[in-house]
Amino acid sequence: TRKHHTATHLLHKALKLTLGEHVAQQGSYVGPDRLRFDFSHPKAVTAEELEKIEALVNARVFDNAQVQTTIEKLDAARARGVTAMFGEKYGETVRVLDVGGWSLELCGGTHVTAAGDIGPFVILSESAIQAGVRRIEAVTGAVAVAHIQRQKRLLRETAQLLKAPVDELPQRIEALQQSLKDARKKEKEGAKGDLDGAFAAVKAA
Repeated sequence: TRKHHTATHLLHKALKLTLGEHVAQQGSYVGPDRLRFDFSHPKAVTAEELEKIEALVNARVFDNAQVQTTIEKLDAARARGVTAMFGEKYGETVRVLDVGGWSLELCGGTHVTAAGDIGPFVILSESAIQAGVRRIEAVTGAVAVAHIQRQKRLLRETAQLLKAPVDELPQRIEALQQSLKDARKKEKEGAKGDLDGAFAAVKAA
């Protein structure tokens, strides 16, 4: 849960850097199994943007940025650009979570001591939950490793079935789709030819 919680803070920052400062948290879930992050954004996040977001978070993990907390006055924290989390009510003094000077947010929850403790960060999905609000689900640590291994296994099994190297799977699948399309076209043309022949035979009778 700590891994997923700290990763949520890094994800929030990566979303702002990639999509724009309009991004704001609209809800979240952190548990031992995964994290879910809802945020304001007017359209679907592209595959390229998701890759960039994932890479930004993992870069902080690889840097093993230190995670530090300080107690500050709310006004002073806001003045230096610390991000407040959605739905939270704050008193006069607040707890600031600083991940390597890269992510600064108000948060009273539990976190890892260094970003490297998070382990690999993998985005599982991105979807719309209502107009103007998107959702990203992701995993970290051992859960992320298990996901990566499962994906590798599926790729390996698919490659074996298609008798092609993994790197050539897209081209092989595209070729099979074209072959199927051509076969269906010939079948349709053959059926039409049989029908035309039957009509001709009837007329000649």
